[in-house]
Amino acid sequence: MLGLEEIIGLELISSDARVIGTVEGVGMDLVAWKVKALRVGLRRGLEDAAGSRKRLFGVAKIYVKTSELQSVSDAVIMRRPVSALSEIIEPDGDSLTPAGAFMGMRVICANAAFVGHVDNVFIDTQHDWTIPYIQVKLDRDAMDQLSLHRTFMASSLIPIRTSDIEAIGEMVILKINMDGLRASLNRQESRTASPTDRPA
Repeated sequence: MLGLEEIIGLELISSDARVIGTVEGVGMDLVAWKVKALRVGLRRGLEDAAGSRKRLFGVAKIYVKTSELQSVSDAVIMRRPVSALSEIIEPDGDSLTPAGAFMGMRVICANAAFVGHVDNVFIDTQHDWTIPYIQVKLDRDAMDQLSLHRTFMASSLIPIRTSDIEAIGEMVILKINMDGLRASLNRQESRTASPTDRPA
């Protein structure tokens, strides 16, 4: 699983070893909780292959479907050659939610208690580019209310399952209250603790 910051800045490479450009963002479907496309700053000279207009200043931007990507590590590799670039562009990329619009959103519980702000998105590139978790930077009062144990106490950042999200608009509303969030975090903590850390 990769955080958003681990994907931004990677080169996109075609199956025939051509650099297409650099990943500048992602287009998210916040209903299905998937990254549907990567926003790529196109390398100069590839505008025709992408069916894009040449720009006098800056570089052309395209959205490449994640379903057409083969692997992600130190770069992102496409399944197809540069000659097929125009066929793997997501035409509705601009209608997807850009990560930048989601970062920093306020997060509140079902009982209207303020939790914090969205800080990151975790993407499972091995399983259809799903987004199983978001990372939230906790508000100080929320940290006190959650009274977290060992693992999470050292950080003000917590993971929240996307399955626990009820609605997204100008903010993120969870399906659970603060007690439900505490229970969810404690379950995650006990699953990640080593056998020697677990109580007898």
